[in-house]
Amino acid sequence: MYKLTGRSRLLKIQNIRTPATKRMAAKQFVQEYEDQRREELIKATYYEVAEKGYSAVTLQDIAKRAGVSKGSTLYYFATKEDLFLGALEWMVEQCDIRNGEAIAKVEDPIEKVKALIGNIFANAQESRQFFLAYSDFVSIGARNKRFHDLNAKFYDGCCGHNREIIEAGVKAGVFRQLDVEEASAMMRALVDGLMLQWFFSSEGTFDDYRRRCERIVLDYLTGGQIQAQAKQVA
Repeated sequence: MYKLTGRSRLLKIQNIRTPATKRMAAKQFVQEYEDQRREELIKATYYEVAEKGYSAVTLQDIAKRAGVSKGSTLYYFATKEDLFLGALEWMVEQCDIRNGEAIAKVEDPIEKVKALIGNIFANAQESRQFFLAYSDFVSIGARNKRFHDLNAKFYDGCCGHNREIIEAGVKAGVFRQLDVEEASAMMRALVDGLMLQWFFSSEGTFDDYRRRCERIVLDYLTGGQIQAQAKQVA
């Protein structure tokens, strides 16, 4: 099975007999092409913001990285703000998908915690890029409602995954009795705090902070049972 190029797909469309079907196929091709271009611009925006910071990035920078003309950015996005908002939305969606997939692979609540934290602390370079870009977008959200609402959506999604894990753990008896809403917010605060600490600290490796995060979160959720069991085994 080979991948059709733009030209070969157009030739395929032209070989379709009925005019209505041909128009529909052509419309679908254009839509897919435009969606691809939008995603390329969004990703380019994300990497530019991570490297240079929101205030220093120009549309020309984004267009150059995406391999398009500057005018193309305003063809696909009405304003610079819309483009940056698209980048933040893409970041939020990617995080939510990856976190959801990570915890869905295992059944045990403790393993779900490990899978979630392992996904968040998966790669030092990617985490640094995400932190740099996201911290810029958070600062914009302090003054811009559209960015604020997307930031809120991000945290709602994170806490949603946390709630799912905590509810399962409490039900299974492996986590202590907790207020689920409060515990999900605390779990996110611990993760964010340790990620922030890693970013600014010169002590400890990325993996050290991943293991520390896992230990502290599980200690909080189990009331210290995990550490106590580890000491008994030792």
